This record gives sequence, structure tokens and C-alpha cells, in this order.
Amino acid sequence: MSRVSEVAALQQQRIREMQERFKKEELSDDIKMQLMVQNMTQTLNDISQTLAIIADRKPN
Repeated sequence: MSRVSEVAALQQQRIREMQERFKKEELSDDIKMQLMVQNMTQTLNDISQTLAIIADRKPN
């Protein structure tokens, strides 16, 4: 599995887990927003790491 596929799979997993939590728990809109921002932040971190890995592999 490529790193890009791994990042996409992790993002989908996080979305599913977040949606499940929204269904199971009574969460305020503020908490839901915080969880969504955390999810997006983690996704951006994954993308940054993937780009760094790709950059390190490319010959100069």
C-alpha cells in the first residue's frame, strides 16, 4: 500500500470513528467542531509527512 493510500485510509477511518461518536454521544456543537478541527489538523499533518517522505526520496 502506498503512503498516499495509507493517508486516505486513515482519514476515512477517523471520519467513521467521529461519526460513530456523534451518533453514540450527546455532544455539543462546540465539541463536534473541536473534533472536526482535530480531524482536519491530523489529516494535514499526515499530508505534510507524506510530502516530506516523497521529497526525501527524490534525488536532487
